[in-house]
Amino acid sequence: MGDSGDPFMRNQNAAVQARTKGQTRANVLQLKLMGQSHPTGLTNNLLRLFEPRPPLEYKPPPEKRKCPPYTGMALFVSNFAEPGDPEYAPPKPEVELPSQKRERILKSRLEKGVEKAAEDFKKYDPNNDPNATGDPYKTLFVSRLNYESSESKIKREFESYGPIKKVGNSLAGSVRIYVMASLSQALCSLSTKFVKVMNLQLFYKNKKVDLVLNCSS
Repeated sequence: MGDSGDPFMRNQNAAVQARTKGQTRANVLQLKLMGQSHPTGLTNNLLRLFEPRPPLEYKPPPEKRKCPPYTGMALFVSNFAEPGDPEYAPPKPEVELPSQKRERILKSRLEKGVEKAAEDFKKYDPNNDPNATGDPYKTLFVSRLNYESSESKIKREFESYGPIKKVGNSLAGSVRIYVMASLSQALCSLSTKFVKVMNLQLFYKNKKVDLVLNCSS
């Protein structure tokens, strides 16, 4: 057994443990004091925030008013509408069904289309057509073109098969759908060559070529 008076044999944490026990006792006493003041442990300045408002001032209930009694309406029967009067049975508003609405819109569009076709037929003059390229039987129609394709590019592509008289855009200033290439007389006799280019690509897009119907002069 070692000597208790030896400083090397003493517990070095004894002072720390004593100080911790003292702090714990002080905290317990403080909590007890707070618990005696209020069950929630709140201080007085915080408890004032939760104080209830003063009660409402007493007011006597309002007196019950007496309403006028119910009366009959026999005096107003003569003003009612009778059978035969225009306001006796007003017509019910007609409600348009979705199918009827579609029918009406389709009918109006067909009527407008017929009127426009009649007007265009009166104005149609094949002899004075500014978009005509010449003989229709010597014209090659190319459709499904790329939007960026120009007339010069199309002419350069088809000149490898022979001379081209003219290349015209059918819808100038709008979406490019097809062009009309007016063929020369020498190229009309080589219509079989165009069978080979029908399934090729023009400017990275599949195109469609309508063959020449008649190449006679």
